[in-house]
Amino acid sequence: MAAAATIMTDQTLEARVARLESDVTHIRSDIAEIKVDIRKVKDDIRDLTEELHNIDKSLEGKINELDKALRAEISELRHALTSGLAANRIWMLLQSAALLAVMARGFKWL
Repeated sequence: MAAAATIMTDQTLEARVARLESDVTHIRSDIAEIKVDIRKVKDDIRDLTEELHNIDKSLEGKINELDKALRAEISELRHALTSGLAANRIWMLLQSAALLAVMARGFKWL
């Protein structure tokens, strides 16, 4: 009976070892697939990083162009406002002088 038990134990042990070997083979193939997937993900991330870098450079250039254009336009507006204010001052001085002249004539100062 001990011999029979030893034989059955050896058979079940062999079956278990065979199953473990099969499982290890599947695990290895799964790991190989995972490695391939990870490499693909790394490549995709590298490509996306390069695209984002290119987009960043492009946006930086466009922002710089807009900055220059806005600065030029603001400078033009500042110049227009300054010259407009100077013209308004001249008109106010002329109106004040005319009013003083009318008052001087009315009060017979002149």
